[in-house]
Amino acid sequence: MGIILPDHHVARRYALRRLAVRFSAGEVDLAELASDEWSEMEAETAEEQAFVALLPPCACCIEYTLGLDEAAWEAHLRIAACALASHPSVGPCF
Repeated sequence: MGIILPDHHVARRYALRRLAVRFSAGEVDLAELASDEWSEMEAETAEEQAFVALLPPCACCIEYTLGLDEAAWEAHLRIAACALASHPSVGPCF
């Protein structure tokens, strides 16, 4: 078919940006954001780093890992998600 797939790193960056867009649009709830799969990601931009830094490894760890109440965490997360979603596209997949 001639389709060139992005490497794993670029695909993960695209998925992170897509997650931020979906969260900003209200398509993803807070519990869906808590996952250890993002903690291993190599974020390249400041926007990616800010968003990933706010993603706890699991839902039960939110108050312990972030030191914020849930409302404050959600507010910070929305700001970071909007920043990432509005950041100019980077890489061949964006």
